[in-house]
Amino acid sequence: MSKVSKLLMMIVLSSFVSTWSVSAMPVYHGEYVQGAAFQGAKSSLAVNSSQQAARIVKSQFGGKILKVQRTKVNGNSGYRVKVLKNNGHVITVTVDAVSGRISGR
Repeated sequence: MSKVSKLLMMIVLSSFVSTWSVSAMPVYHGEYVQGAAFQGAKSSLAVNSSQQAARIVKSQFGGKILKVQRTKVNGNSGYRVKVLKNNGHVITVTVDAVSGRISGR
């Protein structure tokens, strides 16, 4: 098999694998969100879901939400949100679910 044939075969296989693995992820308005089914247990939370955290961050920073994960923020429940900004930079910010405070860049 020639080098060109091997390269083409690797490209086709890698695109198939990446398409297959991404299609199994939950979707949030065309963007992939980890833990999209999580709903906050407390009604006193300022941010009750990963979707709400994504909306808050997107409204403040713009761009495209790449990923949202549940995490602890200053000992409280919260979310880590990865954003692809319009200028091409990728930033990660945290959202404190109790206070709604956004930190990091």
